[in-house]
Amino acid sequence: MGKYHNDQPIQGGPNDPDLLNRLDFANHLANVLLLNHDDDCLTVSLEGEWGYGKTSVINLVKGALNEKESVPIIIEYNPWLAGKPESLIQDFLLQFSSQLNIQDSSDAALKAAKELIAYSSLFSVAKLVPGAEPWASIVEKVFSGFGNSAKKIAELKKLDLLGKKKKVVSAIDKIKTPIVVVIDDIDRLTPSETFQVLRLVKAVADFSGTSFLLAFDSNYLISVLDKNDIVNAFEYINKVIQLRVPLPVISERGMNELANVELENLSDRNLTDRFESDQERLSWVYYNYFKHLIKNPRELKRFFNHLRFVLEQVEGQVCFSDLFSLSIIATKANSLYEHIKNSPEAYIGKRFSNDGLMMDKPEKVVESFKGERDCILKVFSERDRKLLEGLLGDTFPLLDSGGYSYYGVSDTDSAGRVSAPQRLHVAFHYKTPIGYLSDQEILDFISGEIDRAEFLEKVITEDAEDRFFEMMTNYARECGDNSSDILASIYDAFLNSDKLISSLESNYGFMSKDLYRQMNWLTNKVISESGKKYTLIKYLVGREKSAPLAADVLYKIRDQVHGKNHDEKWITEQQLEQLEGDYQEMAMKALTDRAYINNHLESHIFYELKRSSKEKTSVFISEILSNDNGAIRVAEIIGNSGSDSTNGPYVQINEKSFSDVIDLEVLRDQVKKVDIGNQPIHIQAILKSILDGKKYYLRDGEQGERW
Repeated sequence: MGKYHNDQPIQGGPNDPDLLNRLDFANHLANVLLLNHDDDCLTVSLEGEWGYGKTSVINLVKGALNEKESVPIIIEYNPWLAGKPESLIQDFLLQFSSQLNIQDSSDAALKAAKELIAYSSLFSVAKLVPGAEPWASIVEKVFSGFGNSAKKIAELKKLDLLGKKKKVVSAIDKIKTPIVVVIDDIDRLTPSETFQVLRLVKAVADFSGTSFLLAFDSNYLISVLDKNDIVNAFEYINKVIQLRVPLPVISERGMNELANVELENLSDRNLTDRFESDQERLSWVYYNYFKHLIKNPRELKRFFNHLRFVLEQVEGQVCFSDLFSLSIIATKANSLYEHIKNSPEAYIGKRFSNDGLMMDKPEKVVESFKGERDCILKVFSERDRKLLEGLLGDTFPLLDSGGYSYYGVSDTDSAGRVSAPQRLHVAFHYKTPIGYLSDQEILDFISGEIDRAEFLEKVITEDAEDRFFEMMTNYARECGDNSSDILASIYDAFLNSDKLISSLESNYGFMSKDLYRQMNWLTNKVISESGKKYTLIKYLVGREKSAPLAADVLYKIRDQVHGKNHDEKWITEQQLEQLEGDYQEMAMKALTDRAYINNHLESHIFYELKRSSKEKTSVFISEILSNDNGAIRVAEIIGNSGSDSTNGPYVQINEKSFSDVIDLEVLRDQVKKVDIGNQPIHIQAILKSILDGKKYYLRDGEQGERW
C-alpha cells in the first residue's frame, strides 16, 4: 500500500485491521445472511452516510461468511460496470450466472447458470417504464411492437417469463448451497439506475436460498424514489427490504485510533519539536476542531492525504500545528481554503506580493473582509460554521476581536505560524519564497552541514540578508559550540561587503535597520544564548577581522559590569579588564593595517579604544600624527561621530569629546597645511570640523544645523 490513500475500504486481517471494532457486528450480519438453500429470499440493507465505512463492513461480512462451516456462494454485483442503464437487469443476471459458475463448477451450478442466461435474454427487449414492474414493461414492449393478435400471442408464448424464472429457481435449488448477493454503492448511481436495482431485487431475482445485502445512504435513496414518483418512499423501501440495519456509530475512540495510526505513519521524526508550543497547540487543535469537523474515515483519509502532500514539501518551515489546521480547512471547507490562498490579506492583513500598497493597519484590512468570509461560511451548518470560525481565529489571531489566540506567541515568525506572511506563503506555495530562506537551510548553516561561505554568498546574491538575520536570531540558541565559527563566517562575509558599505552610507537615523546593526543584534543574541560566554567573547575581542563588532560587545559588557543596565552580566569585572587589554592590542593593529578604511567602521574601533584606555589611545594617535600625512590619517580614524535622520552620518570634532586623547592644537596646525579642497567630500567635512568644531555631514560636506 502506498503512502497516500485511494479511498479503498479495509479488507480485514492482520495487515489491514478493523480499527473501528466492527468485526462482531459483521459476524452477526453474516449469520443473518447465511440462509438454508430452501429458505425464502431475504433482503438486508446496510445503511449509512457516505464515507462512514459501509464497504469496509461488507468486506468484513464476506470474510466472516468465508469462514463458516457451510460456505455460501457470494455474488458481488457492481452496477457501475453496467454498459447502459436500460440493460442493468440483464447485466445483473449475466454477472450472476458468470460468478455462480466460477464459484461452483458442479453440474447443478452449470445448469443454473445456463438458465440464468436464458432468463436474462428476455430482458434484452425491455425498455423499463418508471413506476412499472419489469413484467409490465416487457408486455408493453411486445404489444407495441406487433400489429395483429396472433403475432402478439405467439411472442408472449416465446417470452414465457414466469416459466423461465421457475426454471432458474428450480436449478438454483438443486445447487443445495445458499447464495449471498452483495450490491454496494447503490447511492452512487443515477436516480434511474438506483430505482432499477431495487426493482430487480424485488421482482426479478428473489430466488430461494438467496439473500441480498444492499448498501446505501437511506436519505439519498428516499430522494431518488421521490424523483421516480414513488408516493411513500419509506414504505416502498420497507416492501423491498425485510431487514434494515444501520451502520454502527463510529466511537470517538475509534476515530482517535485511526488518527493516531495516520499520525505515526506521517514521519519517523517528531514533527512538533522545532517551534515554540507546537505540541500543545496541536493537541488544542485536535481536540477542539479536528475531532468535531473530520467526522468519518473517508474525510480522515482525505485530510491525511492533503497533510502528507504539504508536509513532504515544507516540513520544518511552518509549524506542524498550523499545517494541521490548514489541512482541516482544505478537507472540510475547500472554498475557505482557496479564499485564504487567494486573499491572504483577509486573514493576516498583508498580501504575498508587494503590488497594491495597503496603507491601513493589518487589523483594519482583515476587518474589511468580514463580509467575504461570512459569505463563504454561511453554507455550513451552524455547528460547523462556529467550529470553522474558531479554528480560523486560533490560526489567524487578527480575526479574533481581542487579537488573542490560544498558545499565542510574541514572535509569530520565529514560532513558524502562518499568521506571519512568509510562513503562510510557504504553506500555500510549497516552497520558500525568494529572499526568505528555509529553516532547514539555517539549521544546516549553523551545524556546518553546508559550506558557510558559499551559503552567505547566496544570501547576498538573493538579497536575503534581512531574512537571514531574522532566522539566525530565531535559532541563536542552536549555535552552541559552533558560535565562534558561525559569527566569524558572518563577519567575513558582510563586514567588507558592498551592501554593508552602502547601508552605512545611506543610514538615516538610529532606527534604520542596516546590515551592521543586524550583525550587532545577532552577536548579542548568540552571546546571551551561549553556555561559554567568556570564551566566545575572548575569541571575538582578539580577532582583527571582528574588530568593529568586538568594540560593540565590549561597550555593552562595560555597561553590564558597571550596572548601567539591568541585563544579565555576561562576565566579571576582572574578565573585562583582561578583555580590554586584548582589545586594545587588536584594535591598534587593525587601525594600523587600515583593515576597515573602506567601510566607515574605523571610528567604531577608535571610540571603543578611547573608552577602554585613554592613555594608550593618546600615544597611538600621537604616533600617527608624527607620520607624513598624519592629519589625514587621524581624520580618517576619528571622522564618524554618529548619524541622524536629517542627512545621515556626520562628524563633530571638539575639545569636549577629544581633548583627553588628542592634542587638538597640534592636529589643527597640521590640518591648516592640508589642501582641503583636493580631498574627498567626507574628508573635507572632517577637516572642517577639526578646524571649527562644528557638525558636518559626511555625505555632502554640508554643515549641520544647531539644535
